[in-house]
Amino acid sequence: MPNCIKCNTELPEGAVFCHICGKKQEQQKKSTPRRGNGTGAVYKRRQKWEAAVTLGYKLENGKAVPIRVTKCGFKTKKEAIDYLPILRQEKPKRTPTLNDLWYQFQNSKQYEKLSDSRKEKYCIVWRKIEKESFVRIDHLTVADLQRIVDEHAQSYYPARDIRDTLSKLYQLALPDQFVTINLAEYIELPERNSNERQAFDQDDIAKLWEDYAAGNTFTGYILFMVYSGCMPGELLCMHKDQIDWEHKQVRGAGKKTKVRKETPIVLADCIIPVLADLCDHSSGDKVLHINKDRFYDMYYTTLERAGCKRLPPYSCRHSTASILALENIPPSVLQKIMRHSRFSTTEGYIHINIDPMLEAVNLLKKPE
Repeated sequence: MPNCIKCNTELPEGAVFCHICGKKQEQQKKSTPRRGNGTGAVYKRRQKWEAAVTLGYKLENGKAVPIRVTKCGFKTKKEAIDYLPILRQEKPKRTPTLNDLWYQFQNSKQYEKLSDSRKEKYCIVWRKIEKESFVRIDHLTVADLQRIVDEHAQSYYPARDIRDTLSKLYQLALPDQFVTINLAEYIELPERNSNERQAFDQDDIAKLWEDYAAGNTFTGYILFMVYSGCMPGELLCMHKDQIDWEHKQVRGAGKKTKVRKETPIVLADCIIPVLADLCDHSSGDKVLHINKDRFYDMYYTTLERAGCKRLPPYSCRHSTASILALENIPPSVLQKIMRHSRFSTTEGYIHINIDPMLEAVNLLKKPE
């Protein structure tokens, strides 16, 4: 039996006061065993329990910040406590930088399945933005991403390529919850230049023939693109031994898509002498033996000298589709010439001005 804490009188079990001296007796509390320092802690989060362990500290802005690992979703407090020793063995996840995610992307199965041209496009973008590579992805804001795009791209398509590349990196960071949202989707792109989807008209093409006849050999390259549908990138990489003069076609020069790679570039009779002249004037094994920057400089200089509209080189390919569409070429044949997998793509390359439309509509006659 317990004794009074003041007069030591023997008291009944559970007595609150001493019946002799009247002293209130203190009830002994059951001691709750405490976990040692560094063993972790548990917290109740709504209906679930979370286990948390501090593994160390790191300096950020001159302050010691704890490095913690957590695990939530336990039904009971005991389950969370029992998991603490396991949690202490885990290594904290290091938030990846853009460089980490780029390395991961380059070594992914998704990257392996890309065409060579797509891989090259991503690599070109990465070389542009590589100075940002050691920034943690969770430290980037929409304003940071917009600045990156604005600094390295002045037109729609290069800006779109940068946005798409950054979006790929965000998609890799999302599953591990290094980020919770793809901020690249909020990047604003420049307005698309309407000239990028125009074609040279017959007057422009006539001026190019006159300029070529005046002894300006480079103009032949523009005519070759107009009359073959060859892309600028294909022309810059085209080798002379890819030309099959007998069958009037160029094989193995296609780029980007599987259809373009497998389908030959066919040559009109009027352009074959021009192509032969270009090969004679070009040194080495390539049809055009200059770099991309020099090509663009000479291209725009030629348009200015000839008096043509200032359209980008890709407009030559749009011109091919537009000229053939006016000649009533069957859609299936036109699609093959353009080396498209779908005619809906070819339709986007056809640009017809008002004059041929008026000529066509005037074929409608009143009944006699």
